[in-house]
Amino acid sequence: MEPPVLSFYGTEPVPLPSRFAQIKRSLVAGHEKELEASWARLIAALREEVDNIASRGSSITPSIDFAEISNPSKKADFARDLKRYGLGVIRGVVPHADAQKAIDETVKYLETKHDFKDPTPQDPTCFDFFWSPAQVRTRAHPKVLQAQRFAMSLWDNDADDRMATRFPIAYADRLRIHGANIGGVGPDAAEKKASEDPAAAEAHKAAMELLGDFASSTVIAQVDNGSLERWESDGYGRGGTYDAVFKGEWEKYDPWDPTYRVTATPDLYNGYGACSIFRMYQGIVALSTIDPGMVRLLPSPKLATAYFLLRPFFSPKNPPPERREGPEWEAFLDASNWALDAEQSTIIHGAVPGHAQRLTELWHPHLHLRRTLTTLPTLQTGDYIVWHPDLAYHITSNPNTMASRAPTPPNPGENDDGDDDEAPVSKPVSILVYVPAAPLTQTNALYLARQRKTFQRGHPGPDFDSTGSGLGSEASHSGRPGETEIAEVGGPAGLQAMGLAPFDIAPTPTSNSSNDGEVEDEDVEMEGTATGSRNKASATAESSTTETIGGVSNIPVSRAEAEVARMANIILFPDRYDFYMGTRRTSTATKRKRSSDVKDEEKEKGKRKETSPSLPARASNKVVTVPVQVKQEQEKRADEEMARRPSQQGQQEKERKASRA
Repeated sequence: MEPPVLSFYGTEPVPLPSRFAQIKRSLVAGHEKELEASWARLIAALREEVDNIASRGSSITPSIDFAEISNPSKKADFARDLKRYGLGVIRGVVPHADAQKAIDETVKYLETKHDFKDPTPQDPTCFDFFWSPAQVRTRAHPKVLQAQRFAMSLWDNDADDRMATRFPIAYADRLRIHGANIGGVGPDAAEKKASEDPAAAEAHKAAMELLGDFASSTVIAQVDNGSLERWESDGYGRGGTYDAVFKGEWEKYDPWDPTYRVTATPDLYNGYGACSIFRMYQGIVALSTIDPGMVRLLPSPKLATAYFLLRPFFSPKNPPPERREGPEWEAFLDASNWALDAEQSTIIHGAVPGHAQRLTELWHPHLHLRRTLTTLPTLQTGDYIVWHPDLAYHITSNPNTMASRAPTPPNPGENDDGDDDEAPVSKPVSILVYVPAAPLTQTNALYLARQRKTFQRGHPGPDFDSTGSGLGSEASHSGRPGETEIAEVGGPAGLQAMGLAPFDIAPTPTSNSSNDGEVEDEDVEMEGTATGSRNKASATAESSTTETIGGVSNIPVSRAEAEVARMANIILFPDRYDFYMGTRRTSTATKRKRSSDVKDEEKEKGKRKETSPSLPARASNKVVTVPVQVKQEQEKRADEEMARRPSQQGQQEKERKASRA
C-alpha cells in the first residue's frame, strides 16, 4: 500500500489545475439527465450492497483449493463469487517447504544487507526490496504461475483481445516483513534506529502524531492502477473503459471485460510505485500464516467503482450533520439531497497526480467504509489472495495482527558451546510478497524489457525508480537470486515470466491467396502447450508449461495471442526475431460488437444491395497473378523470337547487296 498523503486526510479535497474542470465537462456533456437518473439508481443499489456486505463479513470471500482449480464445478462456484465480489483466495498454492525455504534464504539475505531505503513511519513494514529470495522464488514458482493463469482465465476474455493470459509476466513489487529485527529490517529495528538518532526519533514521533490525528477522524482506503487517469482521455479513456458509467448507464459497465483495459494508460504522471502495466489482479502470497485484520477490502467491483467515478460530478444540497447516524444522516445520504453540479469544478475527490486513488468516509459517504471494508479470513502459509484492480483495500502495519509459524533461524554457532542463556530470543518472522497477476501484452512486454535490465543490475523495478538512479540498489547484496535460480524454481515458464526466455510459438500459417493478404482469425498451435510441439527446454519442465490449469492450457492459441507473443519476442529479443506485422480484417483494438448490432448491420447491407442500381464494375487495384504455364509459354515464344531475329537480319543484308550489284 502506498504511503499515505496527508492531504487525503483533510476535510477538503485537493483542487486540481483548471484543465480538469474541462475534462469533467466533456465527460458529462450531452447526457446530464441520464447521469442524474443513474445517480439515483446507484445510491439505491449501494444501500442494498452495503447491507449485504456488512451482514456477511469475512465469509463473503470465496476460496478454492489449488488442487481443485481443474474441477469444473468448484471452478464455476469460485468464478461466480469472485466476479460478484471482486476477490478470492486460492488456498495452498506454495507448498510449506518452498515457503519455509524462501523465508530462510530471505532472512540470510537481509542479515547481510546494511544499505537500504527505510520505510515511511506511517507504514514501517513495507520495504523497498525487489529481488530477495522470497520475491524471486515466489514470482517464478510454477504453481503461482498456474494460479495466475487460472485466475486470469475467469475474466470475460475474448479470442480477439490483444493479450495472452497463458503467459503471465512477473511484476517486481515490494514485500512486507513483520516480526523480529532481521539485519536492521523490521519494526523492532526501526524503533531501535530511531532511539539511536534523536533527530530521526523526533521526526518519527511527529509523523505518527500527525497521522494519528488525521486517521482518527476518518477511514481511508486505496485503489491501485492510477487515479486521475480514470477520468482522462489519455488514460483509461483511451480504451473507453468507463464510458458506460459516464453516460449514465452504469448497469452496462462490465468490470471483467479486458478489451477496454489493454490499451489504457494507468500511469500518466510517472508516480513512485504507480503501476504502469495492465494488471488483471493485485495479489499477495502469504509465506506465513496471517491472522485476520491485516488486509481489508471493499468487495464491490461494480457499484463502488461506479460511485467513486461519479462522485466528483455531484454535490449535496445540504451539508452533512455532525453525527453520522440517525434520520438527519439518512436524509443527507438520500439521492434527493444530491444534484449534478451545474458548473463542474476542478476537484476529483481522492485523486492527485502521481498517487493512487483514495476513498475516504468524508468524501465518499455512501460507501460506509467502516461497515464495508471487510476483513479477510485467516491466510495460511502458501495462500494466494487476489482482487480486482479497481477494488479498494486497506492494509494495516500493526504487528499485533500478524501471527507466523516460521521462526527466525538461529544464529550460526548459537548452540555450539551448549550455552543458550545468552542467545537472542527467536521472534516469529512473517513475510508477505506482493504478486499481481498480469498477462502478456505489447505494453507489458515493453515494461518487461525495462524490468529485466533492473533485475540484472539489482536495481528497483522501473515503477519504483522513475529517475533511473538505482537508489536502494541490491546490486552488491550477496545471495541475490539470478537467472540460474529462476530456471531451477520455475523452468522455462519462470524464465518467460521475467523476460529471460522467448515465448515459443509455432510458425505463422500461410494464408490462402483468396484472402488477399489478410489473415483469418483462426487458432494456431503454440509450442509449450498441449496442442503444439515442445522444445527441449519445455520437455524438461513439462509440469510448468503443459499442465491443465482449469482447462486453460488445452485451449488452442488464438491468432491474437500468437501475434502478441511474436511482438513480445521482437521487443525482448530483437537479435533473434525478424520484424513481423500481420494484417487483419478487423482491428482487435475496436470494441466488441453486440450480436444485435451485427444483425442490424447485416440487414442494412441487404437493403442497400436490393435498392442499389447496377453499376459498372470498378477497376480492380489487385495485382493479377499470371498462371505458371502461361508464363512459361510466353517466355518460350520470346526466346524463339530472339532466335529468329539474327537470321532475318542476315537475309535482309543479302538482298540489299544483290540489289546493288
